[in-house]
Amino acid sequence: MRAVRSELFRARGDAAVEAKQWGPAAGYFAAARQQEDSPAARWGQAWAEARASSLRWTQRFEGSVLALAFSPDGKLLASGGYDAVVRVWDVKSGARVAELKGHEAEVHAVAFSPDGRWLAAAGRPGALWLWDWQQGRRVALLAGHTDVVRGLAFSPDGERLASAGLDRTVRVWNVRDGAELLRFSHDDIATAVAFSSEGGRLVSTSLDRTARVWDLAARRELHRLTGHGDKVESCAFSADGERVMTAAADRSIRFWSARTGALLDVQRPSGELSAVAIDGRFEQLVQAGWEGRVQRVDVRDGEVVERLDAHRTFVMSVALSPDGRTYASGGMDGVLKVWSRPEVSPDVLLRDLPVWMETLAFVGPDTFVSGGESGLHPWSLSSSGEVSSRPASPDAVGVVAANVKHGRVAVGTLQGEVRVRDARSGREVMSVPASRESIRALAFNPEGSLLAAGVGHDILVWAVPSGTEVARLVGHRGKAWALAFDTSGRRLASGAADHSVRVWDVERGTQLRVLEAGDRVRAVAFLSSGALLTAGMRQPIRLWDVDDGRLLLAMDERTVGVFSLAVAPGERFLASGGMGGEVKLWSLPDGALMGEVPGQQGFASAVAFSPDGAWLASSASDRTLRLLRFKAHASPPPVGTDVSPTLRRLGVSWDAGQRIFTLH
Repeated sequence: MRAVRSELFRARGDAAVEAKQWGPAAGYFAAARQQEDSPAARWGQAWAEARASSLRWTQRFEGSVLALAFSPDGKLLASGGYDAVVRVWDVKSGARVAELKGHEAEVHAVAFSPDGRWLAAAGRPGALWLWDWQQGRRVALLAGHTDVVRGLAFSPDGERLASAGLDRTVRVWNVRDGAELLRFSHDDIATAVAFSSEGGRLVSTSLDRTARVWDLAARRELHRLTGHGDKVESCAFSADGERVMTAAADRSIRFWSARTGALLDVQRPSGELSAVAIDGRFEQLVQAGWEGRVQRVDVRDGEVVERLDAHRTFVMSVALSPDGRTYASGGMDGVLKVWSRPEVSPDVLLRDLPVWMETLAFVGPDTFVSGGESGLHPWSLSSSGEVSSRPASPDAVGVVAANVKHGRVAVGTLQGEVRVRDARSGREVMSVPASRESIRALAFNPEGSLLAAGVGHDILVWAVPSGTEVARLVGHRGKAWALAFDTSGRRLASGAADHSVRVWDVERGTQLRVLEAGDRVRAVAFLSSGALLTAGMRQPIRLWDVDDGRLLLAMDERTVGVFSLAVAPGERFLASGGMGGEVKLWSLPDGALMGEVPGQQGFASAVAFSPDGAWLASSASDRTLRLLRFKAHASPPPVGTDVSPTLRRLGVSWDAGQRIFTLH
């Protein structure tokens, strides 16, 4: 019965993962582990927690929360709403630091000045209030709008304030004396405004389905941005002033050239659009909807990163802190929530690489190399996940191998050469013109003193760095695609296109065993126990006892093809890269499937763990390279601990009536 309940919770967790509802997913997998602590439940909980935003604090009000704005330093949050009170909150603690009263009716818009000194607020009936929020006093009243003001924005120098309202006008005011400087018109209600970084342009949006870019010095419309099929709710300039974002109720987010007005991109994240906030670099976006949903979106590819069913009804406002780490949402349910996204990204996905990186190998904890038709590329990886690369060799690469102990990288080229380089300096320490055919299999022994290569049907072994041939292993009837030394360095396994795996005594140059695979073999890896992992086309991942040729375990029995295997340090986990782009994780020694790493397509040709197990790298034929923070995913909290603090941090509670986890 416990196993059945665990499976039910895992299924609900999988559904929540599919919907990017990370908080509830973590709750379901934690509940599953309480019933049966399976590898799949552990992986699911760790995967969800690594991606889930934390709920910092919540406040409740009488009436809707209609307006939100972070201070320029991100330490304060202003809110306004139906109760006609403007409040200023300490973002870290949730403490109220100011309460500004006096507005005649509901407040629909708030904005901090660039120096954080002033706070502008407006709503019904249309007057703009300028507050010295620290002293709690109104310092100016800007009158002119004849109906509700929906949008406010300060200019970068703080000298001007722009407003947009139900009277269809966009106005620009002098903050010092309250004079109206400029007035522009839409054909329907104006909803939002934003200044460009240099302050010379203004973008506004409207229920007339347009956004308009205004040249403030020339006092004229510069561009009319058309194409939305419904009211346009939000807008922003990028920090460099080159792009404009608009978001509309037609469920589309559009990006435009600020210089020409040309449409650059259209994204359609799932869900309704009632409000949007975006960071200055146009990399991440927070989207709110009428159905109560708040979503984080990766602007670079339009993918939803996280979905939060944060409110019970319409979400009226969202705000994103200047550093992009904190965001807030306010709803018609009278609830204000402040969230923090994960401190570090759980993974890094590089898209649209110039070519497919067909092979990977880690050289150190924060350095690895990749190879493909464009040559050899060394990569550097920072603790924050920043990745940088440079080309090291233009020759097309078929395979790479690394020896971490000596910091050496071996490269097999498509022209049939084998080269060994110093990983730090890039200096070549050995070169062998091995064959006229491409080299597709390389392996160092653990000491780095020997290098084996698949050369045609044979396996050649050289001393490093002299390049002296010490063995030629003959027996395969097809091209060798995979090589691996055991931990002693005395045995070498080879997998080939002749559907066989052969195990060799390197010192004697003799064949010890032949294992029939049934199809082409693409990956082999020894465990410290001496057992051998093999994989390839139309065959399961197999674990063999090499001494007697006995099959110990079979995994992924229905796979179309596996191209690569990687064993994590400590040998508790195995990663495999498959023909369908999937990267799968398996627990060892039982071979249980833990889960998949989604996001890549085509052929997942290479997987590799960093020497410390912190990262898992994978490359695929869709020209992507993914780096997963593996340690965080492999180590969920112990099952016996109380998960309530974790669930509270994620804003999750258990609904006993419906028997589901929800955001509270």
